[in-house]
Amino acid sequence: MALPFHLDNPSGIWALLLLLPLIILYLIRPRPKPMAIPSLMFFLKSTGSRKLTSFLKQITHDWLFILQLLLLTALAMTFTHPFTTYEHDITASNTVLVIDVSASSQVEEGPRTRFDNEIAQAKKLLGTKNTVILAKDVPYIALQDATPEETSSFLLSLKPQETTSRIGEAIILAGETLGSEGRAVVLSDFINTAGQDPDIAKAVLQTKGIVVDFINVAGPKRKNVGIIQMDPANDQTTLYVKNYNDNLENVPITVGSTQTTLSIAAHAIETYSFKTPPGVTQIQLNANDDFPVDNVAYLSAPNAGKAKVLLVANNASTYLKNALLASGDTQVTLTEPPVIPKGDFDVIILNNLDPKKLLPGTLEDFKARVDKGSAVIIGIQDISSKIDYKGLLPVTLDGKGDGGPIAIEQLTRFTKNIDFGATNSVTKANPIGDQSIIATVNKIPLITIKHQGLGKLVYFGIPEDSEFKFSPHYPIFWTELMKYVTEQQDVHNLNLKTGETLLLDKEEKIKTPATTIKRAALLLEEQGLYQLEDRVIAANLLSDEESTINAEKPVGTKSTEYQLKPVKEQRKFPLDIVLLALALFLVLFEVFFIKYRGDL
Repeated sequence: MALPFHLDNPSGIWALLLLLPLIILYLIRPRPKPMAIPSLMFFLKSTGSRKLTSFLKQITHDWLFILQLLLLTALAMTFTHPFTTYEHDITASNTVLVIDVSASSQVEEGPRTRFDNEIAQAKKLLGTKNTVILAKDVPYIALQDATPEETSSFLLSLKPQETTSRIGEAIILAGETLGSEGRAVVLSDFINTAGQDPDIAKAVLQTKGIVVDFINVAGPKRKNVGIIQMDPANDQTTLYVKNYNDNLENVPITVGSTQTTLSIAAHAIETYSFKTPPGVTQIQLNANDDFPVDNVAYLSAPNAGKAKVLLVANNASTYLKNALLASGDTQVTLTEPPVIPKGDFDVIILNNLDPKKLLPGTLEDFKARVDKGSAVIIGIQDISSKIDYKGLLPVTLDGKGDGGPIAIEQLTRFTKNIDFGATNSVTKANPIGDQSIIATVNKIPLITIKHQGLGKLVYFGIPEDSEFKFSPHYPIFWTELMKYVTEQQDVHNLNLKTGETLLLDKEEKIKTPATTIKRAALLLEEQGLYQLEDRVIAANLLSDEESTINAEKPVGTKSTEYQLKPVKEQRKFPLDIVLLALALFLVLFEVFFIKYRGDL
């Protein structure tokens, strides 16, 4: 017959020897002295044969001894660390559902999508407490410790995103949520495009005692032709289209109002280049496949028209003139005072002026243009301190100062990756009013930008004799500065991938493909157009890995074959606490018994 309990420390049974002193003390304790009564002598002599029986009767009637015996037995048995075993369902306490909401979850599996299959299966797996983790480019906990009713309602409100997937990271997050016990059920097509491998993440959780089930919602092999890359430029944009099928595909492609057909061999990539149209353009592949997300792309480019730049100089710097003409984004007009051409100019650059040849009212006219939105850039020259710029110079000049390395104080689009070198000497300048200090030498401002009316005033204090004009960075600086002061957008900054974060200088209203929100930073999780106050951002999936909708090897159990089964394990239930509780009870009962008997 098997015992109902086991001993972790059998040698602790020696502690029962503690009972011997109690028994010995009980046997040698003083007895009442018998008195010889003649009339009873016969009966006393006949008791010898029943001494053992009398002893046992005495013990069984001495309740105080029995209580003390049981008390010491309970305490002695704790040294053996007794325990019993029971079966425990390690998956019953909490269920974490990892739902794949990446772009590939929108693959069509007959009349439903993979995402639809995930939701339908997830509703069958709800436990007492449920946590939902969304597997996408940035996995996160969307719902925690919810009831089945709350979880079911939440699942119905979910929508898939157009991002890549980090399934392994989502599984690791599930393990951190569960701690050391529970079940994580991963519903996905297991097209992991970045991060930790799902199988490795599963193994990590299993070492912690967590049950991990993979449910694969992908069906038979599906067809796909998709746009996997786009290289936009101001002049020309190139598309990369891949055929994932086993046979040649003739795919019509529409760019704006232009249509052509691409012939793409099996598992090959074809490119298609076209002149970048201004504004927003939708690109559409008319492919009859099972993944519509990568059949559409959006291109955002600056509006048509080049910035008009007027270079006013009596002895124009050859290096400056060539730098301005090298940019394909500006229309440069050179003029020599006193001649000033009529017309609206976005940027006016004053360089090597002869103040004697300036007609009265010329600088005042330039200032009026700044107030209306133009930008004026004043380049330093030896006689700058003697010229009255009529309020166009945003600094005051005060003699010469020591030169040195030029330090960038504020990183902008026109100073990024620019090496200004060093100067031999500089003109001391003190900013007038609030303005941005862009570059300095020994804390002396060299480049500053000040907002004036609707336009901008720029002070360019790098002297003509510096080595900066010989640097390949020189024309890049002037090209980017022209774009900055005219608020021209670079086509590369207008086209991002889903999963990237859009960072703004300040909080502003953003119209997303689904809603309108106000943010200073936004994670782009939907493919489409994001309308900002001053520009339109296009976000596209453009992922070869995510468009590979057929996995190389099957992972997990098919959703049609999966059955939710409890996972039980044998666990120990220590009896030490029970024995100590029993001992405490016996102590209290002994006190009560002694008082009841009248010994206290």
